[in-house]
Formats: sequence, structure tokens, C-alpha cells
Amino acid sequence: MDLLLEKLYHSLYSVFEDNLKSKEKKYNENDQLDLLKTLFTLSKTQKEMIRLIESSAIEKAVLIYDFSKAEFDECLKRKLIRQGLTINDTKYYLGTFGLYYYYGSKDMSINEVLISYDEMKFSTEEIVLKSQEKIWCVFLLLFGADNSESKLNTSTLSHRDLEKYFSFLNLIEDKLMEKGVKLGKNVSWGSGKDTSFRSFITNNVLLPKTGIYHDRPTNNYYLDLTKRKNATYLLDLILDNYDGAERIMANELFRESLRELSNLLLSELSVIPSDINHYVLEELFG
Repeated sequence: MDLLLEKLYHSLYSVFEDNLKSKEKKYNENDQLDLLKTLFTLSKTQKEMIRLIESSAIEKAVLIYDFSKAEFDECLKRKLIRQGLTINDTKYYLGTFGLYYYYGSKDMSINEVLISYDEMKFSTEEIVLKSQEKIWCVFLLLFGADNSESKLNTSTLSHRDLEKYFSFLNLIEDKLMEKGVKLGKNVSWGSGKDTSFRSFITNNVLLPKTGIYHDRPTNNYYLDLTKRKNATYLLDLILDNYDGAERIMANELFRESLRELSNLLLSELSVIPSDINHYVLEELFG
């Protein structure tokens, strides 16, 4: 039985070696391709995964001929091998449980496999927002969208309104740069997703992972700043280019920028300015 599993193991090994990109392959402490670690950390759709794994499948007749029907039936009974689908239903491959069993039979450690899986699924990587995400946060701050009851509802905005709001996003970056507040890389206005209001506000990667940003239901947006620690976290994300004495100065410049931008809401958008979240102001005043 072990030899049958080994044949399927090497078949899967070859498939991974030949079909996966270098960045998708994971290796063990001996610099050998680690199939379980690679399998657990692959980012593929179910369809892609099935197609990949099934390409390692071997005909049932071949497995029985090379080994025996009794060994084949035992592997099948213990769910160590799995049957292919549709046109591959006469072929069998090594599934995740089969790989786990094989590792155990060869005294191969799975500790690193599980650690890699945890690191991928439960990443503790520090969140660094893009300039677009920071500008969007400032926009929501200015509109007082700091809790679920005061969310910004954009569903009724006209095309003209959306154009004006988009221009105001650009104005936010200009005002912050004018004050000397560095957000990061300058926005390439007019290209990619930075061409309209609706596309701009979806140009985020890590903002939804912060836990303080909400964009449901559709076209309703707000920051959860109902706790002081949330406001502290938001400011740390926006002003992450500063620390120490520079951060104290950045807080003052950012506060001045918010005040001036708030005054511009009426003249630029005909919107009555909302009060800036009190926790944010307390943090900025130190």
C-alpha cells in the first residue's frame, strides 16, 4: 500500500514542479519541494485546484497492475486516494488526507506545514495604507461618517455630484501636500482606478482589513470611530510616515488641514460641514 501511495506522491510532485510558479512552491528544511505546505498555501479557485491535482491522477488499471487490487481497494477504503471527476473518473490521485498519511509513514514533519498555513491565513503583517486609502479616510472624516448611524450614503448622488466629489478627493491630497503632510506615493489622477469617484474609493487593498472601515450596504460608507483606540489607530495609519517629535508636528499640520478642508466643503460641494470626530480631535491635540 505504501508503494502505491509513493507512486501517486511522486506523480503529484512532478505536477507541482512543472506547473507551479516559483513563488507558489514551498520547500522544507532540506530545500526539497514540500507538497503539503505548497498545497495548503496555494491561492487558486476550486476549479483550478481540481484541474491541477487531477493532472497527477493515474489510471486505476495501472495502479492495480503495478501493485494489486487488494492494495488499491485498501487505499480507497481508507480514503487515502480519490477518484477523478467526469472524464477522469477512471483515474485516482493522492488527496490531502493521503498526503498527510504519507508524511506520517515517512516520518516527515508537518509542523512547518501548519505554521505556513497559519501565517498565510492569519497574517500579522503590519497594515500600510496606500495614499488613495488615506485620502478616502480623510474624506469620510470630513463628512462626519464616523459611525453606522452617520454613514455616507452615495446612492442618490447625481453624475455631477460624483464629479465634484472626485475633484474634492484631489483637493484633499493637494491641501495635505501644501501643509507638508506626507501620505506616501502621489496619486496618478486620471489613470487606472483613479479616474472617477466610484472607482477611486474601491482602489483599496488593506483598508477593509483594518476593522474600522465599513462599506455595506452598497454605496454606504463609514469609519467606526466610536472608541478612542479606533481613532488612534486611524491616525497612526494615516500619519505612519512620522514618529517622535515629527509626529507631534504632523498632528498639528493634519489638524489644520482638516479645519481648512472642512471649510471648503460648503464652497466646493455645497455641503454643510460636519463636526470632526471628537476622539480624532482629542488625539490630534494630544
